[in-house]
Amino acid sequence: MIGQNDTAPWAWSATEIVRKVSDGTATCSEITRSCLDRVHAVNPELRAVVEVDEDGAMAAAAAVDERARRGAPLGPLAGVPMVTKVNVDQRGSATTNGVTAFRDRIAEHDNPVIANLRHADAIILGRSSTPAFSWRWFTDSELYGATLNPWNPARTVGGSSGGSAAAVAAGMVPLAHGSDLAGSIRYPAMACGLFGLRPSQGRVPSYDASAPAERAPFAQLLGSQGPMARSVADLRCALRAMERYSDLDPWTVPHAGRADDSTVPCRVAVVRDVPWADVDPAVSAQVDLAAGRLKAAGYDLVDAVPPGFESTLDIYRGLLWEAGHGLLNTIDRHGDDASRAVAEVFRGMVADLDVADYFGLFGRRTSMARDWQVFLDEHPLVLMPVSWQQPFPAGYDQRGADAVRRVMASMVPAIAVNLCGLPAVTAPTAFNADGPLGVQIVGRRFRDGQCLAAAEAVAGDTAPIAPVVLTGTR
Repeated sequence: MIGQNDTAPWAWSATEIVRKVSDGTATCSEITRSCLDRVHAVNPELRAVVEVDEDGAMAAAAAVDERARRGAPLGPLAGVPMVTKVNVDQRGSATTNGVTAFRDRIAEHDNPVIANLRHADAIILGRSSTPAFSWRWFTDSELYGATLNPWNPARTVGGSSGGSAAAVAAGMVPLAHGSDLAGSIRYPAMACGLFGLRPSQGRVPSYDASAPAERAPFAQLLGSQGPMARSVADLRCALRAMERYSDLDPWTVPHAGRADDSTVPCRVAVVRDVPWADVDPAVSAQVDLAAGRLKAAGYDLVDAVPPGFESTLDIYRGLLWEAGHGLLNTIDRHGDDASRAVAEVFRGMVADLDVADYFGLFGRRTSMARDWQVFLDEHPLVLMPVSWQQPFPAGYDQRGADAVRRVMASMVPAIAVNLCGLPAVTAPTAFNADGPLGVQIVGRRFRDGQCLAAAEAVAGDTAPIAPVVLTGTR
């Protein structure tokens, strides 16, 4: 099942690529060519990359090589091939968001996170798949088809950044861009055995000029752009590039990264099980495994559950209420059958809410964020699952309303992080017969570096992760 090649450029890490391009032991052009060849070899089966800009990528690589030959300064991602999620604006590319009706919506400007990647000398060689409207934890759509998990095609690749996760896991690129409104970076990263960073809210800028209107308040405060990779070192490299300040995003905090020098090891609150949720014992076991590795690294572990955790789904209904007055109607008009089926269940979950209820939920979101911040003063990190369940079977949310509700209930650990605007890193812990398993480490706002350091300790000898490739099809 697993095929790997430790010497081919497509298998190199981002930090290794930057080092080799900078010291002249490899050219950006040969690395980019290797990754493009890898895309052509494995992507037809996986369907992770939905648009390949071969000419643009090779031209960008040649420009980096020319500057390297002249000894000119290079960016922090010099020569690193990447894919970007097709739900953000990229100049000259369609911001389809996985929707057939938007396939001709060509962006005239780069989203700031894309501009930052270009400024860092990353080589954007393609666009990655997402479900319609990026509104599911499963990556398949009428426009692009189903993206397969390279480890196990019977399992979900995760969503909504499933295309990016599959591309990194299969060695098409060492780094990929994703976005996270309710676990959409961390869940695919966990399902594909990767490291995934949801940065602190306000750390990485984002703005899509092609969007017909600004996002509603909940959506503005819950979303974050971030990277997925096969090592923590590569996440650090990507974060340095992505976090460059932009006036286009008024939520961005200048110089937020200066708070990263927090002391580690530190106290860690461990959440392995809660009485109000259906928690798979295999998931709890991964938390125990991760806790043992943190303890061995000198961290102080205590069993403690953050306040208000059990209210996560109730408060999250505020986002669904917003969607019910905008996005869900658009899904009805332009979505595919899968997205419409999920949207109908979400609409039913907020049918009894009115404007006063929405404002009340928005206030409760603020209270929850405050309570978590106070909790994190005593416990700077929280170790917990990404989801209460192992990755679901592919397409599981199409089995009816009960399946949709079960998936959402399982995602409470991921959603809580978004509600509070906190950073979180997914770290792989084990690879069983069905595929990868992992956990997440949550930290104080703008202490992303503290989360990354703990993720390295959690991963232990499972990192760096070797690229995999699927053999055979469903």
